Amino acid sequence: MIIICQACSGSGETSSGVPCNLCGGDGEIDLLDSAFHQIGIRQENLLKGQIWSILLDNTTQPVNVFDSYIILEELDTTEYNALTDEQKDGVSILLSCGKVDLNEGKAGRIWLTSWFGSESTTISNLTALL
Repeated sequence: MIIICQACSGSGETSSGVPCNLCGGDGEIDLLDSAFHQIGIRQENLLKGQIWSILLDNTTQPVNVFDSYIILEELDTTEYNALTDEQKDGVSILLSCGKVDLNEGKAGRIWLTSWFGSESTTISNLTALL
């Protein structure tokens, strides 16, 4: 993975015109290069923080995938209590995953619709999230 050197902003030299000692004047850093691991702990930690920042800024969240606590809030208590013990176990297993994919054709959506019924309040609540 190659990133732009944050010390010289990719120019390859410092403000005084000398080659950047972090990237060696290249303007970029190859994180797989063995030289990267010899730059010193302080610089390496700074770069790790910058790498995480880059990754987080350039990562898109999946569409229609919800944290379990959001799904839990949409469950109708009366409908949940009417489920069989096996179905309640299924809901518990699904919510224990941490995230539930409600996209068309995905197991989370299929199972919840099957257990609660497509005309249920629970499914109406979940559909409203989409």
